[in-house]
Amino acid sequence: MAGTKLDLLIKEVNKYQNLPYFCNQGIHKNISTNNALVGKGSAHDIAQTTLEIANQENIKLPNLTTVQIYNFQKKHHIGIDCSGLACQLLNFYFSLSLDPRKTSANHLTSSPLSTAIKLDNIRTGDLIRQKNGRHILFIINRLGDTVTFVDSRRDGHGVKISTFFLSQPNIKIDGVYRLTSLQSIPGTSVESKK
Repeated sequence: MAGTKLDLLIKEVNKYQNLPYFCNQGIHKNISTNNALVGKGSAHDIAQTTLEIANQENIKLPNLTTVQIYNFQKKHHIGIDCSGLACQLLNFYFSLSLDPRKTSANHLTSSPLSTAIKLDNIRTGDLIRQKNGRHILFIINRLGDTVTFVDSRRDGHGVKISTFFLSQPNIKIDGVYRLTSLQSIPGTSVESKK
């Protein structure tokens, strides 16, 4: 059994969880330019780049703890920023082709790419804008009053899954946005799309 679309999304999100935050720092020597080295890579890109660099340095990743791997990735500037994470998850969940290198948090939550929606209409794949468009959260799921999201933040130790309650959001919200291309899909929800 393959699972529901939400199950698949959660598995995909878990591939990113605990990766370091990293944003646009350039190219690592001896490895071709790739999205994992500028904060925009897929989970596969990041894992592959981590393995390549570890092999170059004769480091056996299976012998490292989770914290040691995190520190290794951070030292070598391997990670993902908030807009890179959102693009990768939007592409995965909705089969889009957003280019993470050309998409910032501000761009993802601006017209014509996105449309503002009310917080109580939030659903999987929506984005919460923070810090005047310098940060975004990707909505994983809404179950009643509870909203689960994922983001990658510099001050929060990388990629983390968190929750808030619609009745008392304990996070700063500059706005809630849905990709304009998804507006025309009536009832787009995790349960109805398999």
